[in-house]
Amino acid sequence: MRWGYVVLLLLMATVWVSCSSTRWVHPTKKEEHLTYDWNKCERDWINLQATSSGAAGIADNATITRQRIARCLQKQGWRQIEDE
Repeated sequence: MRWGYVVLLLLMATVWVSCSSTRWVHPTKKEEHLTYDWNKCERDWINLQATSSGAAGIADNATITRQRIARCLQKQGWRQIEDE
């Protein structure tokens, strides 16, 4: 019976987390500039994969790609915030 509560709690937590949404904001740029900056960061990551044997080994990992792009955007001043 106790496992049933644990499973239910995990299911509820998963649903709650999946309902939250985030968006990128920048102190001086408008939201329209996000696409340009995102594409630039993505191109930079693709070029790094093409020229670096170490980066090429993780080319198929979508999570790492998203993390790299997020770090690049953060370096440009973008911040990811949660919508309420």
